[in-house]
Amino acid sequence: MNCDLLKDKKHIHFIGIGGSGMFPLVQILHSMGFTITGSDNNSGDTIDYERDVLNIPVVMGQKAENIEGADLIVHTAAIMDDNPELIAARASGIPTIERSILLGEVTRWFDDCICISGTHGKTTTTGMLTQILMECGLDPSAVVGGKLESIGGSGRLGSSQAMICEACEFKDTFLKMAPDIAVILNIDADHLDYFKTLDNVIASFRKFAANASKCVIINGDDNNSMKAIDGLSLPKVITYGASESNDYYPKNIVHLDGGRCSYDLLHQGQLIGHVELSIPGSHN
Repeated sequence: MNCDLLKDKKHIHFIGIGGSGMFPLVQILHSMGFTITGSDNNSGDTIDYERDVLNIPVVMGQKAENIEGADLIVHTAAIMDDNPELIAARASGIPTIERSILLGEVTRWFDDCICISGTHGKTTTTGMLTQILMECGLDPSAVVGGKLESIGGSGRLGSSQAMICEACEFKDTFLKMAPDIAVILNIDADHLDYFKTLDNVIASFRKFAANASKCVIINGDDNNSMKAIDGLSLPKVITYGASESNDYYPKNIVHLDGGRCSYDLLHQGQLIGHVELSIPGSHN
């Protein structure tokens, strides 16, 4: 794990520490042994957890004195330049970094970083894959866009070189990441306040796929996803979906009680095994 960004850093202060995007980074860096402090303008379950379980000092409201002793300041994109803590940090020469840039750096610490993208299903897929790898004994690190009960939040530091990271396309955030394996679940016309057109959304995912150093795993049934990688020179592409033209696909799907499904999983026509899900939903 190469953590050059944090070299000689001991105390990291988070401005907006209660944000959903901050929480996994807080958990990971706290697990690494850094002193963590933070501030926020709004209380909530995340801050309660940070205070009560992680014993992190969190101050409500933002003032210059809150950053005392910090070696690095992490802030969300929503924090404006007139924020008193940000002003104080810059005046004192304390390095500052925006959350998404730090997340991108974290993905570079691992040899096997799997970044999961898509308009729909990112959090579910990231959570399921994290759980699967944990139960297989691979002890992954993880950054999940929602809270996963088995890891006590949304961030986890494991002992292996595997990292499972949710990759959000909004404002091209996922282009700051360094995926070894890039997963594309689907692409729809979303975040058009930023992208303006579906073609621009697809173009962003194309750049994301091009960043994969080892492999792209993609929904072969989704036309927009396949359009995103069309013509790209990629190290390896693995497709999945309902169609038998994909590398991995299901057969003999049975709908069980509670909306659950079971099926046989095939790889290029060869049976891999039988799967029975404990959660509802055909797409899962």
